[in-house]
Amino acid sequence: MNEEFIYRLMMWASAVLAMIAGLGSVLMLVLIITEGLVLLIPTFLLAVATVAAGAGTVYFGQRTSGHSKIFSNEIEQEVLTRKQRGHLRKARGGLVMQRALVEIENEKDNIIHRQIEASKDPDKPPHQTRFGDEGRSYKQFPDHS
Repeated sequence: MNEEFIYRLMMWASAVLAMIAGLGSVLMLVLIITEGLVLLIPTFLLAVATVAAGAGTVYFGQRTSGHSKIFSNEIEQEVLTRKQRGHLRKARGGLVMQRALVEIENEKDNIIHRQIEASKDPDKPPHQTRFGDEGRSYKQFPDHS
């Protein structure tokens, strides 16, 4: 059986268990009103079971949706253990971060290069603003000195 199928099955089983325990908790609350506080402990235990089953549903649901996004290769899902997949996920995240940092450095170099080129051109202001005229240069303005 596929691991994703098992997680999906466990997610649905936990959801059904959460619904049953939730309905049981509501029923026990109604019985507390009619019968007395004797049923307070079983009601509390059913409420804890409802919360636990809901947490299980969320956990298995994340496992189901997470594998298809991170591991699109079925061979990785079948061959690697959970620990190996976690290590691979961290390594891939590190690689993505490293590539992003290289891109940031390249962009910084491009900005500096553009500033140097703009400072060497006497007809061009050192930077352009969105409020300025793009077609004008400093030579078109009269010199008041």
